[in-house]
Amino acid sequence: MPRIAGLALFAFCLAAASAAEPVPTGKLPRNVVPTTIALELRVDPDKDHFSGRVEIGVEILQATDTLWLHGRALTIERAELTFPDGRVHPLQVEQAHVSGVLRLTAKQALQPGSATVGITYSAPYGGLQGAYKVSADGENYVMTQMEPIGARNVFPGFDEPDFKHPWHVTLVIPASDTAVANTRLIGDDALPNGWHKLRFAPTENLPSYLIAFAVGPLDIVEWQDIPPNEIRAAPLNLRGIALKGRAKQMSYALESTASIVAAQERYFGIAYPFDKLDVLATPDFAFGAMENAGLIVYRESLMFANEQSPTDLRQAMWSVHAHEIAHQWFGNLVTMRWWDDIWLNEGFATWFAGKIVHGLHPEFHRDRVRVENSLSTMQEDSLDSARRIRQPIDDFTDIQSAFDGITYRKGAAVLAMFERFLGEESFRDGIRAYLRDHARGNATSADLFRSLASGREDAAEVRAGFASFTDQTGVPLLRIERSCADGKTRLEIGQERYLPIGSRADKHLHWSLPLCVRFAQGTASKTQCQLISESTTVVMLDSDSCPAWIMPNADGAGYYRFVLGAADRVALGEAFSRLGENEQQAYADSLVAAFRTGAIDATQFLAAVPQLMGAAARQTTAAALGRLEWMHWHLTDATNRAAFRAHVGKLVRPRFDSLGLEAKPGESDDDRLLREELTDFLAFVALDAVLLERLGDRGRGVLGLGGMRLAADGKLRADAVPADERAAVLMAAAQRGDATTYDTIERHLRASEDAVLRGHLLAALGKFRDPELAARARALAFEPGTLRRNELQVVPLTQMGTRELGNGVRQWIDKNFVALAAQLDPRGASLVGTYAIGLCSDDAARALETTFRDRARELEGGPRAVAQAAEVTRLCSALREAQLRHGFGSALD
Repeated sequence: MPRIAGLALFAFCLAAASAAEPVPTGKLPRNVVPTTIALELRVDPDKDHFSGRVEIGVEILQATDTLWLHGRALTIERAELTFPDGRVHPLQVEQAHVSGVLRLTAKQALQPGSATVGITYSAPYGGLQGAYKVSADGENYVMTQMEPIGARNVFPGFDEPDFKHPWHVTLVIPASDTAVANTRLIGDDALPNGWHKLRFAPTENLPSYLIAFAVGPLDIVEWQDIPPNEIRAAPLNLRGIALKGRAKQMSYALESTASIVAAQERYFGIAYPFDKLDVLATPDFAFGAMENAGLIVYRESLMFANEQSPTDLRQAMWSVHAHEIAHQWFGNLVTMRWWDDIWLNEGFATWFAGKIVHGLHPEFHRDRVRVENSLSTMQEDSLDSARRIRQPIDDFTDIQSAFDGITYRKGAAVLAMFERFLGEESFRDGIRAYLRDHARGNATSADLFRSLASGREDAAEVRAGFASFTDQTGVPLLRIERSCADGKTRLEIGQERYLPIGSRADKHLHWSLPLCVRFAQGTASKTQCQLISESTTVVMLDSDSCPAWIMPNADGAGYYRFVLGAADRVALGEAFSRLGENEQQAYADSLVAAFRTGAIDATQFLAAVPQLMGAAARQTTAAALGRLEWMHWHLTDATNRAAFRAHVGKLVRPRFDSLGLEAKPGESDDDRLLREELTDFLAFVALDAVLLERLGDRGRGVLGLGGMRLAADGKLRADAVPADERAAVLMAAAQRGDATTYDTIERHLRASEDAVLRGHLLAALGKFRDPELAARARALAFEPGTLRRNELQVVPLTQMGTRELGNGVRQWIDKNFVALAAQLDPRGASLVGTYAIGLCSDDAARALETTFRDRARELEGGPRAVAQAAEVTRLCSALREAQLRHGFGSALD
């Protein structure tokens, strides 16, 4: 065959194969991989579009005529492939899939070797992902959010975490604006016609989801450099960045930063990995924060927190700030290979932030919060539709689903459980080895497990233990039977999956888990730990006599639930005061879990509430409130609702009265937080008329409507009550308010730029019970410029807490779903969960699936959101039916 004919046949066959190649909606093929990217963007915040040029160095590893890249909503003007010898191949570009997959086709086969893909394009600003606009005080800005797949809205490229390489970023912007990016500014060149070009230093190896920039009349504060220490030889440049005139509000957050960075450097034994640390505050942001390398972005409400802020917000600033800084090592220095391992970022940062903040501020009791978060996640993890920590991800709609409580909270709980088992020092050494071995690259869960188990005789068992929690879904349930004979105590422990009543999931699962049991040893106690891996295990306690009680989850550190025999259950309840604070949380959770399986009924649960109300730890006291609210919603009707409210009010009121309605000088954060939780329960669930009137009077004073001995002048007095109380008093004023009250709150909302105050005012608007006023509040979502996109769900979520308003909210979501989902992008699927609040029947579950299955099919996280909302609704129905058969007995008499 002549050579030219052979080449033609080869090219024909190659083209035919490429045409038949399926569109990769998960991972891109690896026949072409990037090595470096040069990105130049022309960004004007006053325009509706931006434009750019990207040049991607690639290695073609196999002959092909098709290149698969990512890009979404981009207008491609020109695309070509340039080889080192100067040859240029034009590329035809086609949008191949709604997820943002581009097919780039050459007219002839491309042989293996190095080349550069060049693409010139333009794009509109997006919602709250990619590059999007923020407007405030008459000024426009551009912010970015690339994770998880927003980068493809900003530039064509390889939008996957294991494509990790240097980036060369240049921004061309109006001369009146400035910009920040991941690295230091190294050049600022004036251009004709009122523009200038900003060139930034090349980045370290980074994936696309960590690229970030901001453009506009930014307020930049050069904070004091973080000083060198035994780990880092050079000072670290720290800056605060905000909208024009607002950076002065970041002082408290910036002051906290040096201690967080230093504590993390000491733990890791590795210096902060990037050339600067910029902290940027923006009013409109889809998430709480984002860990972009060297340029961390936060909601203003977090970065503007200070000593006068609501207690939960001030503590959240520390936790979120520590979480995002932790990512600079776990996620940015070492990045997961694929989204199925996103827990390596988020689970680790959640666990580690709690550890760091507990060390810096033990009075925050982040150890209790860790247990609280672990226990709360078990409800989600008990669903048949729950994700695994390492859930396979084959389609773009699954990626957003990975950012859930399983990834963050269960991931953190599993790390904490194994840290206790392995020992803090050994665990830390494993973390250090993992980071050193994979620095500037990518890693997997298996890599982490190998590092943590390294050097142990039982390394294989430890790795298997980790994998049993990350690679299968569910909460372990340990059924424990104790027997004593001849001075020996024997525990027979059976494993299965914890499932609530009505679940269709398979319960026949088991784990390799670190079991830690604490038991009475005379007037003291003793703790014994071991790894158990069989469906049934016998554990002999190291005790000389039969203990008076056993706590199967010592210190509440284990991610599992337990069931004791009747006598041991009673004995543990009688020993409640001898349990540690986290163990009391685990005990309270065992009651909640038993209620959800039908093992105890409402009467038995109500009988246990006084003991929980007397617990020292806030989290144990609050553990009962959610279950009491569920009973109010689903087990009461017109004949007994008032009696139920009165009864639970009497159960909760003594603890509330011990705190008092008003804060006391010098009281703990925990007392302030518990007062807030109890106030909300008594006022808005138990509907305590006296308390509501007192709160409402204070709220009218804040609004300038009269009250608290203040004249009605319509002026907002946001500081008339402590920040911790403001949300409750405004909601109480609204709950009994009229149209004048509504108008006043709405006017104050429109006049305020304060993110925290706006949140309180919006929550108040959600408390009006009049259907017309409720509809007016929802309609604000569609008034241009009135609400920030991250505020769109405050009103409907608040309204879903009022029984009479639920159907109106659901009809509104149904009618406006497409428009709302577009505004909430990439979190549009969260509307499904909002819609499902309060639904509790099989018919409602079927209707929900019919309403949303098709509409959510191509939303990020949509299919799983529908499946989980429907399952939660069915489980609620099964529990309601089972518990109604028992009723309240004589508890309400």
